[in-house]
Amino acid sequence: MSSAAEVFVTMDVAVREAGAALVSQVKGTIKFDVTGAGQWLIQVKASPSGVSKASADDKADVTITISEPNFLLLIAEKLNPQTAFMQGKIKIKGNMGLASKLTAVIAAYKKEIASAPSTPAAAPATPPSAAKPTLRSAAIFAAIGEAITAKGPELVSKVKGTIQFVITPGGAWYVDLKNGAGSIEAATKPANLTITASDDDFMAIADGKLNAQQAFMKGKLKVKGNMGLAMKLPVVIEAAKAPRSKL
Repeated sequence: MSSAAEVFVTMDVAVREAGAALVSQVKGTIKFDVTGAGQWLIQVKASPSGVSKASADDKADVTITISEPNFLLLIAEKLNPQTAFMQGKIKIKGNMGLASKLTAVIAAYKKEIASAPSTPAAAPATPPSAAKPTLRSAAIFAAIGEAITAKGPELVSKVKGTIQFVITPGGAWYVDLKNGAGSIEAATKPANLTITASDDDFMAIADGKLNAQQAFMKGKLKVKGNMGLAMKLPVVIEAAKAPRSKL
């Protein structure tokens, strides 16, 4: 079964794609405090919607506290939320009515899972924070990290933005080429631009075997946010090629 972190990464993609339709259903912010997996904020109160890591200072209309095993059962619809609440497995603080609308978010998540490229059922799931080793594109992001270390300020001056990469299944990298000397981390955060692609398609783009614009037109590359920043993707890819050539 997926980890909670992996669920939230996919859920971020799902709620972003569901957009205004989901916002009109939920109209609120839901914060999950998952024991062992941290705090996460689901923002479906206004567009653009999204899911991001949260802290104790982040406020929400309703806060749900739950253990990671029970969270996974809840998402899989194997744990009845009302029964779990009565048994003390789920603690809810805030707008109780909004908590009942979580089903709409879960439905969007399951729709995204159903549309994602299939993977072998026996393949073990790992959280994106571990830079999922089964993803070939992890090497690309490692190379981007090396490039930022070597010439971060130069890349920041060229890109001037933050990019969230969502690589299915289960990978997420946040590239900050807007602040300081630049940085990259295996995480999901609000960004100026979100790029979603399968591992195979992203590798094909990085290796020059698939044109990014053609991939976008064919639906293999999904882009949300600053389209002007999307045009600077080649700068990031090219920067990664130098470190990779040494491998």
